Amino acid sequence: MSDYTLWVHLFASVGLLLFGMLYLEARIKESVGRSFGIWVKRATQTHLHSLMLGLGATSLFQSSSIVSLMALSLIGAGMISLENAIAIIFGSNIGSTTTSWIIALVGFKLDVKLLAYGMIGIGGIGGVIAEESSRWRNIFGAIVGFGLIFLGLEGMKESASVFSGNFDVTKYADLNPYLFSLAGFVLTAIIQSSAASVVIMQSMLFAHMVSFEMAAAFVVGANIGTTVTVMLGSVGGASDKKRTALAHLFFNLSTGAVALMLLGPLVWLIDAIDISQDPVVKIALFHTLFNFFGVLLWYPFIPLLAKGLMHFFKKKKHYITRYIHNVSVELTDVAVIALHKEVDYLAHKIEDFALLAINLPPAKALGGKLSVEKLLDQHKEQADIRYDKIYEDIRLLLGEIFDFAMILSAKNTDKKYQERIQKIIKAVTYLATAAKSVKDMLHDFEYLSGTQTAEEQQFYKNLRYQILKTVLSFNAAKSGEKAAIDEMEMRYRKITESYKNSINVLADIIKNRSISKEVNTIAVNDMHLSKSFTKSLRNFLYIMYNNNDSENHDKKVAAVKPL
Repeated sequence: MSDYTLWVHLFASVGLLLFGMLYLEARIKESVGRSFGIWVKRATQTHLHSLMLGLGATSLFQSSSIVSLMALSLIGAGMISLENAIAIIFGSNIGSTTTSWIIALVGFKLDVKLLAYGMIGIGGIGGVIAEESSRWRNIFGAIVGFGLIFLGLEGMKESASVFSGNFDVTKYADLNPYLFSLAGFVLTAIIQSSAASVVIMQSMLFAHMVSFEMAAAFVVGANIGTTVTVMLGSVGGASDKKRTALAHLFFNLSTGAVALMLLGPLVWLIDAIDISQDPVVKIALFHTLFNFFGVLLWYPFIPLLAKGLMHFFKKKKHYITRYIHNVSVELTDVAVIALHKEVDYLAHKIEDFALLAINLPPAKALGGKLSVEKLLDQHKEQADIRYDKIYEDIRLLLGEIFDFAMILSAKNTDKKYQERIQKIIKAVTYLATAAKSVKDMLHDFEYLSGTQTAEEQQFYKNLRYQILKTVLSFNAAKSGEKAAIDEMEMRYRKITESYKNSINVLADIIKNRSISKEVNTIAVNDMHLSKSFTKSLRNFLYIMYNNNDSENHDKKVAAVKPL
């Protein structure tokens, strides 16, 4: 094999290996990632559970970077604490060593070319036959990914073996091993995979192109290089995301520094354990041991580390959203949970907007300490509030939610997932209508608050009463009160009856020639807008919260008519 052909062969083999790992990661994430977000919340009750989750997930995904990024998204979505996120990071460091063990125990013991071809064949044919949105297609894709990894590994072995025939390792015996740690860091930072970097070094070690000490230093550098991906993933995120990334950097740097300082004793320890004479197996053991000892050292200090990190990144960037800007759209299951929380936050802002519009402080109105009549009587004065600013913030939040939902819809074509997103979008449109109804009444409220006749004041009080009762029922339903949704339905069904007094007042206003035509118009318009407000919130509840009776719920949602 000519030198030119050999270099092309090596280059292609490395490309196959890297693409295989990337493809495997993507397929496994698609296969199990949709339930990961729900499951992880239950699996992070303690530091130990979180550590084991990080270890297991990294072993499954074959990527510490993706698990670390998941931890960032989960903490950004408010699903886990900073301490548990740090524990997941610790576990992922140990889990990242499984790849080197798989390669050491299988990849360099057998001629895996035939096995690789078989896996690619089975996975490729199975992937074509499987339905596009089924989990089986992702499973077959994962098999193809493993096949590509083994095929790339075999090519690297062949190329490295040829290189080693003309390679004199003694020329580099005096080379400082710390240079190899730098090489490991740089390579991992570039290719964004410490597992791939370690496999490349295992190939060189197998071909006797480097000494064991050089390979060990390289592995330490690769371990530190994984922090680059996580640091990049935290840019622009919430403070806890940045703190988690900083914890990852601090842990890997401190562990790596100790490992490099004790490189000689650690190499001696590996030889003393004498698990195998194969240097490829020994480097896998080294990779595991220094990560294990690092976790063992730092695990008791997780609370102290988390407390110390709270002193960093205190300055927060202002976001109109509360949850979705903290979550990666690539993690669709976690993202949709954050989207649900963001919609709840939007609903809360609209409640506050409606109460402020009728001159009621939200905290007092929703506190439950005063009756409706007392609230309306005690808070009659028109407050000096920037209603336009509040509504503008609601509109911006609506826009961010719609954009995020559309991106998620494009990320996952699964039918059930699409239905879930469309359900949320439909619910948010009703919130938009409710907010618009309040906004359109603002000028009228200001005008009516200054009117003098008893008829006008009574009409204004009826409007305020209706909006307050609607908000109270809506808030109770969102808080989990089962009877509140039925109460909201009853309120909507009786809205015509509740407006009889207003209609009578309107008739008196029309008969009174001293009342301007403007007030007549306001009365008619506000009756319609108040009804629209109540109907919009009622429809939102049926879509998002009425899950106790699914059959009845579906019928009610189907019966919802556009406003």
